[in-house]
Amino acid sequence: MEILLEKVKQQGVNEEQRQKIYAYASKANQDMIDEVCPALYRVCLNSEKGPLKNELGRVIFHLAKNERLNTRIGLEKLLDASLIVNPAEVFKILSTSGQDAKKLGEQIKSVF
Repeated sequence: MEILLEKVKQQGVNEEQRQKIYAYASKANQDMIDEVCPALYRVCLNSEKGPLKNELGRVIFHLAKNERLNTRIGLEKLLDASLIVNPAEVFKILSTSGQDAKKLGEQIKSVF
């Protein structure tokens, strides 16, 4: 797990990996989305650095402003952003949530 976290932190998420993550996230049910999106949003807000001062950050801000974070697109963008900010916390959130979230966490790990 430590090796995986270090790899994600150093290399980030490339376009191919992002598309796979989005494909897995698109299969999420609404209950799981409602459960994990607020926690992922908090991870993004607690970013000490500022890696989200880009297009992705603007998309998340727009989704939050329009109360659309708890959607499949919101989940996709929040996963992308929170993997940039704090991958360890993302996997912790997914592993401590419901069965569907645990499955999503395992699928995301397999991407890396």
